[in-house]
Amino acid sequence: MQAAPPIPKLRLAAHVRACNADGQTILLDLRRNRYLGVSRQASAAMAALVQDWPIGLSPNEVPRAPADELVRRFIAQGLLTDAASDLPPTPAAEEATASLESLNPVDAGPNLATGARPVVHFLTSAALAAWWLRSRSLYFIALKVAARRERLTAPTSSSIDALRSAAAVYEKLRPLGFTARERCLHDSLTLVCFLAAQGLRARWVVGVKTSPFGAHAWVQCGNSVLNDQHEYVRAFHPILVA
Repeated sequence: MQAAPPIPKLRLAAHVRACNADGQTILLDLRRNRYLGVSRQASAAMAALVQDWPIGLSPNEVPRAPADELVRRFIAQGLLTDAASDLPPTPAAEEATASLESLNPVDAGPNLATGARPVVHFLTSAALAAWWLRSRSLYFIALKVAARRERLTAPTSSSIDALRSAAAVYEKLRPLGFTARERCLHDSLTLVCFLAAQGLRARWVVGVKTSPFGAHAWVQCGNSVLNDQHEYVRAFHPILVA
């Protein structure tokens, strides 16, 4: 009797991000701008079928529930694929242990005065972020942010000081357009564009939490959060890092 052909190893599609959030798997479909939750039990079954699934099985653990129906549904929705990927690994955000508010004023830069150029950078960055969020998918935005970041020089000790100084200037300018709490996605995207316009490199991070479900966005350089308090963002599990 001829053996059945092996089941091809599946992987997440290029436009899908996933994270382990308190035992559940949260998927972010960047093309449709939507989140999907996979229960703890279903996640354990998916771990045996999907490469790099964020929740793995222990060596002696056997999935307690079949995942065939869920797999078929995710393939039909374009969330899973058996095609090989030539994309680089998704970057990870460092654990947030500091924030701009925790720095001494002198550490944020010797001169926080705002001139015409930072104001122009702020207004153009805010307009670009608003247009992207209104007319483009998160997948398009993430690719643009990542490509722009790759053209910038990696942070050095001096550029990190400049980055913190620029973030402090941005914080002074932000009330001209919006508040961070009301529009965290727009705020974080504006900040990362504002920094890039000055040749400064940072990461745009979107995180999720459960019980109840919530999503939040912030900007981070290394372990420092630049537009929020690190104690607050630590409640969220990073799912998108660009």
